[in-house]
Amino acid sequence: MQIDDLSEEEIALIDTRRKAEAATKAATDFHRKALFVAHEFEEWSVRTDEGLTFSTFINTFGYQDKDGWEMYETVNELTRLHGH
Repeated sequence: MQIDDLSEEEIALIDTRRKAEAATKAATDFHRKALFVAHEFEEWSVRTDEGLTFSTFINTFGYQDKDGWEMYETVNELTRLHGH
């Protein structure tokens, strides 16, 4: 079967499925990255006795990825849930 043999509805269904799979992968990748960053921040925080603020997370800890605010919020939530 060739792509030309598919109806517009079938192509849309495939596209929707691919987008959903990509979104799931992106969410999983971010989750794993957040756990790693939260662990690294925790170790750094213990060594430096620095608390978690956005400014500290970006400027002092040095997190510089484009997802800085989202990662800060996630690390903050993980830290809160952990009881710190």
